[in-house]
Amino acid sequence: MKRDALVLTFALGLIIFASVFMSISCGGGARPADPQSSNPGGPGGSPPPSPAPASAPALTGVLMWKGDTSGKGLYSSETTLNPANVNVNQFGKLGSFQTDGLILAQPLYLANLAIGSGTHNVIILATEHDSIYAVDADNPAAGSLWERHYVDATAGIAPLPDNFGGRTTLGGEIGITGTPFVDSATGALYFVTTLSHNGVAEQWLRAIDVHTGNDFGPGSVQIQASVAGDGVGSVNGQIAFDASIQNQRAGLSKVNNSILVAWGSFSDWGVYHGWLMAFDPGSLRVQAVFNPTTQAQPDDDADGPADHGGGGAFWQGGASPSIDASGNIYLVAADGSFNAENGGNNYGDTVLKLQLTNGSFQIVDWFTPFNAPCVDEADLEIGSGGVALLPTDATNGRNLAAVYNKEGRLFLVDTTNLGKFNPAGDTQIPQEFMVGANTCAAGLGTGFAEGPGWNRLYGNPAYWNGFLYAGASNSALKQYQFQNGLLNPAPVAQSPTAYGLRGGNTVISANGTQNGIAWAYEKTAASGQALLHAYDATQISHELWNSNMNSGRDSMGTGVGFGTPLVINSKVIVTSDTVVGIYGLLK
Repeated sequence: MKRDALVLTFALGLIIFASVFMSISCGGGARPADPQSSNPGGPGGSPPPSPAPASAPALTGVLMWKGDTSGKGLYSSETTLNPANVNVNQFGKLGSFQTDGLILAQPLYLANLAIGSGTHNVIILATEHDSIYAVDADNPAAGSLWERHYVDATAGIAPLPDNFGGRTTLGGEIGITGTPFVDSATGALYFVTTLSHNGVAEQWLRAIDVHTGNDFGPGSVQIQASVAGDGVGSVNGQIAFDASIQNQRAGLSKVNNSILVAWGSFSDWGVYHGWLMAFDPGSLRVQAVFNPTTQAQPDDDADGPADHGGGGAFWQGGASPSIDASGNIYLVAADGSFNAENGGNNYGDTVLKLQLTNGSFQIVDWFTPFNAPCVDEADLEIGSGGVALLPTDATNGRNLAAVYNKEGRLFLVDTTNLGKFNPAGDTQIPQEFMVGANTCAAGLGTGFAEGPGWNRLYGNPAYWNGFLYAGASNSALKQYQFQNGLLNPAPVAQSPTAYGLRGGNTVISANGTQNGIAWAYEKTAASGQALLHAYDATQISHELWNSNMNSGRDSMGTGVGFGTPLVINSKVIVTSDTVVGIYGLLK
């Protein structure tokens, strides 16, 4: 009996040890239950996880916002499309696909992806109705290859209404807004869903397998975080992340072995902050949290609900954080409290250079414009775009980056010495000049510097072959040229027509230094229609094609704010309203 009991005890111990080991290995026990998942193609229980095999080949395509971590918007391996064949007779719409919600996130593209028993060139789409679609880029009319939906009316789960806690322009509902990220090594797709769960706002980081649409690893984790501080919204010395007020607008990215996710605000409403978080790509556990405005500040330039120790949203016009070869992270805090010039902890209206080290984000360097008090009060923040890291071939070997603001000003900063703050003028940085016609002046007030009289800049400028392309609102797209390591402030060319209220978001396709085409997305001023333009990138005064030249064949629906074209494998992929359109050479 004693021997049998000993054997039984030993066996039970092995079972308990195995259970604990499996729980730790799979991330169990520490993750909140996930009520939002549904099977690919429809509602129901969460599908089983299906991580890609370790030996799977690395995926190729467009796996993040504007294609890579530089943010400069250059697709330099396009061997088919060129200024000679992109014209109304040879180039046009090849197909389209309808989704269940507004598409604000940039589509992604995976080349020769194994799905089921075949391979496909796949477009990944994310909607404000909290859905993800995989679509065959060569045959979109065949329907989706797989779908994933996170809305479940029977469980009280819906997209968050866009008037929840404030005002925004997302078309009625808020779901997936920031551009997802695909890990090329594992085939995991990362994105954030915003949901109303029985009337309570929730945000979840998701990870699914691009081959199947099933959960990757643990599949999801609810966004919950706090930082120490006595700024606005602080309770007992802690500032907590508020899922109802923080807008996950910026694209996702990856640095070293961490997934980066950034949040801004919904149209500056409520008590918000900027948030940047790093997550383990396997377990989805939070590794680090950063907030740029944590300190109470009695004297502030503005007096909104998020001032006096708040603000500093990371939204960037949809741009992802940029990352250089050394792993430095660059992102831009929008309007908010600023006292860093006096040794404080608030970095509103500031370009930040961060390092993720030992489980925390460390500020390495920063730059704040000389007129930060004015642009903060007038809602003309520098955070309307991200950071475009430029190659050194046009900059005389200097590590320069281009940054926008809503004022219509373009900054060139040196990433080895961003320059911090000089209230007498931005003479400590390599260059700044106005792309727009109007500058900030004292007494403008919030909201005055908006509308058809202002030339705001959003997103990132595009770069190719010594040229920089900037599309301000209510203005023509302008082409600037590097000369002696800096930009000539006089544009060498500009588009024949002016753009609408959100300007033009631009990318370049080229075969190295040859056959450059500037592709620009416009939401037109008169009707709000989406319009895709193609220009000869050597001289953008020459428009090659646009989607209204043959409107019966090529036109698009209602435009989305900050829509971003994608160019790969002789196709241009672009969204309008709830539809993705695929353009290319006509057969």
